[in-house]
Amino acid sequence: MRAKSLLIATLSVAVAILAAIFVRVQPAGCAMVFRRGDSVVVRSQRVYLRPLLTGIRCCTKTADGRLEFDQSVIAMSATADEVPLRVRFTYVAPTTLPSDWPAGDWCGALRARVAASASRASAAETAETLLSDRRAAGDRIAAGIAAELTRAGVRADAVSARVDLPPGFERLRAVPELAKEAHAARPVIFIGLDGADWQLLDEYIADGSMPNLKRLAATGAGGVLETDYPPLSPLVWTTMMTGVGPLDHAILDFTRFNPFTHDKEPITSDERRAPAVWNMLTSAGKRTAVFGLWATYAAEPVHGLNVSDRLFTFLYSDTHKPAGVIWPPSRQQWSDRMLADAERNIDVVRMREYLPSLTDDEFAALSKRENPYADPAAALRRILVETEVYDRLAESYLHGLAALPDLTIIYLQGTDTIGHVFAPFAPPKQPQASQSDYDRYNAVPAHYFRDIDRLLGRYAEIAARNGAMLMIASDHGFFWREGRPTQISSTATATAAKWHRKQGIYVIQGAGIGPAPGHPLLGSVRQVCATLLALTGSPSLPIAGSPLPGAPKSYAPYDYARIFVRAASPPPPSSGGTSEDIAKLKALGYIGSGESTRAANGTNDTKTAGAFNNEGLILRNEHRIDEALAAFERSLALDPHYASAMWNESETLFNAGRDLDRADALLIAALQNGMADAVSYVITRSIAYEKQQRSDRSLRLLNGAVAVNANEPELRMFRGRYRMDAHDCAGALDDFRAAQAGHPNDPLSYASAALAQMCLGDDAGARASIERSLQLDPNQPMLQKMLRP
Repeated sequence: MRAKSLLIATLSVAVAILAAIFVRVQPAGCAMVFRRGDSVVVRSQRVYLRPLLTGIRCCTKTADGRLEFDQSVIAMSATADEVPLRVRFTYVAPTTLPSDWPAGDWCGALRARVAASASRASAAETAETLLSDRRAAGDRIAAGIAAELTRAGVRADAVSARVDLPPGFERLRAVPELAKEAHAARPVIFIGLDGADWQLLDEYIADGSMPNLKRLAATGAGGVLETDYPPLSPLVWTTMMTGVGPLDHAILDFTRFNPFTHDKEPITSDERRAPAVWNMLTSAGKRTAVFGLWATYAAEPVHGLNVSDRLFTFLYSDTHKPAGVIWPPSRQQWSDRMLADAERNIDVVRMREYLPSLTDDEFAALSKRENPYADPAAALRRILVETEVYDRLAESYLHGLAALPDLTIIYLQGTDTIGHVFAPFAPPKQPQASQSDYDRYNAVPAHYFRDIDRLLGRYAEIAARNGAMLMIASDHGFFWREGRPTQISSTATATAAKWHRKQGIYVIQGAGIGPAPGHPLLGSVRQVCATLLALTGSPSLPIAGSPLPGAPKSYAPYDYARIFVRAASPPPPSSGGTSEDIAKLKALGYIGSGESTRAANGTNDTKTAGAFNNEGLILRNEHRIDEALAAFERSLALDPHYASAMWNESETLFNAGRDLDRADALLIAALQNGMADAVSYVITRSIAYEKQQRSDRSLRLLNGAVAVNANEPELRMFRGRYRMDAHDCAGALDDFRAAQAGHPNDPLSYASAALAQMCLGDDAGARASIERSLQLDPNQPMLQKMLRP
C-alpha cells in the first residue's frame, strides 16, 4: 500500500513537473507564435502545450479564431514621402517561412515584412495620387500587401490600408507646369559652414590639418563669397536659400513676437515671405533633405526630410521639443534618439580630446549651464553636441536611402560659434588672455576644424559613391587674426556682426566642374540659390541673377513666388515654458536685460525692435535715408532703451547733415544705455565737429556724454584736453583727476594733470603729478627733463 502511494505521489510530481514545463495559459484574445528558423508553430488555445523545439516566441492578437494584424507602418512614396498607414487583416500563419522572411520573432518579422510590402506598393504612388483619392490609394497599397503575403504563404483576409496623411501633406502637390520644366541632374550635397573664412582655412590646409578640404579646393571651383549687410546668420542664410535680400524675404532678426502669446521667441519659418530652395524643388517634384538651417521651425513639408533648427542649436534648446520640429512628423522619435545618442557621445573622454585638463566634476557641471557663453568649456560641449547631432541625422538618413535626394542641405553653426568663443584664445596670444586660459584653449579651434575636415571627407565619399555634386559655402568670414574678439562674446546679437568679415567661402566639386584651385573666383551670397537650382536641374529664379562662377549655367526662369505659400504658423506654445525660454534668450543676449519681452498692447505685429533696426541698416546701405530713419524710429518705439537703434539713427542723421541736435541726443542716450564703443563714437564725432570749426557743438556733446557717464576715464581725459586747449585749466584738472580715479595707474592722466596744474600756477602739485607719472612709466624723457633744476 505504501509503495502504491509512493508511486502515485511520484507520478503526480512528474505530471506537475511536465505540466510546468509544457503546459501554458495565455490571455484571452492572444495566440502564442513560436519561430525556430523557418518553422512556425501557433498555439491559439487559452491552455496549450508548448512545442518541444520552441525557438523565439511572441504573442499576437486574435479575432474570430484567426490571427490578427492591426498596426501602423510607414511606407515610402515615389516622391520620397513617408506615408503613414494603418494596416489591418486577419491571417493564418504558414508552417514554413520563405528564405527571404525577415529575422526575429514572428510579430516583429511580420511587421517588417508588411512595412516592406507597403513601401513597395506605395512606390507607385505620388503625393498627387495620395491626395486626390486617399481611399483608392489605400486600396491599391492593400492589394499589393495582400499579394506579397500570399506569395510568402500567409493566408491573409480582408487586408486594408488606411492612409493617414499628416497635416501639411497637401503642400506636397507638384505644380505640373514647373515639373515639366525640371531636368534630370546629379544629386547635390550642400554643406553650410557658418563663418568659414579662407584666411584661417588656408592656414589649416597649409599645415596639413584639413587634407580633405585641400583636395576639394584643388579639384573643384573655389572662390570668395561676398556677404550681405548686416552679416547676421538668420538674415544671410535665408538670403542664400531664397536668392533675395532681407527686405524681400523678411527674416530680419534672431527673434520675433509670437502672434498667439505676443511673447518673444526665436525666429520662425512662417516669417519668411519668399520661397526657399526646398519649396522650389518640392513644387517641381524633386526630393530634398534639410538639416538644421536657421529659421526653419516649424519644419515645412518637403519630398524627403526637413529637420528644423529647433531640434538643437548652440543658442537655444528646448527640454521638450515642440510639435513641428521635423517633417515628416513620423521621424520625431528617430530624431530624438539621434539627439540622445549625440549627447551621450560628447562625454568626458571626447571633451578631453579638446581639453585634456578637464576634470570629472567640471564635465558634470557643463550640461547644467543655461548660458553657454558663460564658460568656454560649456560652450565647447554645446558646439560639439550640435555638430554631432546634425551630422548623425544627415549621415543616417542618407545611408538609409536607395538613392540620394536631389538636394541635401547640412548646416553647421559650430564653425562660427567656435570663433566667437575661442578666437580670443587662439594663437598668437592676445594681452587680454591670461596665460592659463591661453594654454588651456588655444588648440581648440584647430582641433575642431580637423574634425570638420573629417566630416567633409565623409560627405565627399558619399557624393563620389553616388555620383553626386558637392558644394561648400559660408555666409560670411570671421576675424581670426587682426580685428578678432579680445574676450568671449557674452551678448550674441550685440557683438556677432562685429567679428564677421565680408568674405566667406565657396567650393563646387563634381562632374563637369572645371577646377579653379586657390579659390580665385568671386561671387555673392545672393547667387547661392541660383547655383543650387542650376546644379539640381531646376528652373532659375527670374530675379536672382546668374549662378556663381564655376557653376553650371542656369535654366529658363520660373516665377516661384507666384505659387509660394508661406509656412504654417507653429502651434501655440504650451503654458509654462515661455518664462524659461525668455530667461534663456536673455542669458544669451538675444533679448537685452531691459528689452521688452512682449509686443506692445494692441498690435499683432511680430517684428521686434531688432528687426526694425536691421531693416533700417539695410535701407541706409541702399541710400534710402528717409525709410531708414523711419525704421529706426519704429525700433525705438518698440524698445525706447535700444542702444543700437539709437546709435544707428544718430549716425544716419549726422552723416546726412540732418537734425544734429537729435543726432547728438541719440548718441548720448546710446552711451547711457550701455552701447558698446559709444565712448569712442562720442570722441570721434567731437573731433569731427572740431574739424568743421563747430567747437560749441563739440563741447556740448562732450558735456552731455560726461553728464550721463561721469566716471568714464576716456571721456574725462578727452574733455580735459579739450578744456586745456580752451584755457579752462581748472576744468581740465577736474577732468584729469576724474580720469585718475577711474584709471589710477594711467601715467598719461598724471602727466596731463601736471600741465593743468602748471597752467594754474601750482608748481608743487605739478611736480608731484610728474613724479607719479614717471613712477608708472619711467620712459618719458620730456617729463624727466621738466624735473631737472
